[in-house]
Amino acid sequence: LEKAIVNISRVIEQIENWTKNAISALEQDVTSIPKVAIQNRIALDLLLASKGGVCTVVNTSCCVYVDQTLRIQTDLE
Repeated sequence: LEKAIVNISRVIEQIENWTKNAISALEQDVTSIPKVAIQNRIALDLLLASKGGVCTVVNTSCCVYVDQTLRIQTDLE
């Protein structure tokens, strides 16, 4: 029984490590998306500056992305 518990514990620890690695990889992808979006937004604002920028042309309120990367890392640890 003790050996079985040790084996189960080892497997659970391995699954935990795989899960952390997978989430960390996804986090890196998610971190790059807002950077590209902001670069695109700046370029579009420059192109549409004579008309008042993106918000004026699209006629919507401007949104800001809140980076949660550090929170994700903290939660994983």
